[in-house]
Amino acid sequence: MTVLAAGGLTLSTLLKLVVSALAAGLGVTAAFSSLIYCADRAIEWRRGERSTAAWIVTVAGALAFCCCVALIVYGLVLVASKPK
Repeated sequence: MTVLAAGGLTLSTLLKLVVSALAAGLGVTAAFSSLIYCADRAIEWRRGERSTAAWIVTVAGALAFCCCVALIVYGLVLVASKPK
């Protein structure tokens, strides 16, 4: 344990890393699966001539896409930033 602590890496830091990685992984996965679900429903509902519902789900899919991009960009900014 002293080898890890000498480099500034403590058990607390490792725990924060694991929790953050798990939360980020689940967040991106949920946003992307919402995007896929919305795209599939929109296609099916357009074929069934339910255009109003299809447009609503298309907007929800676009929002899910924006969330995916925002989460990925935020992660890249965090990786590229220098710690204080």
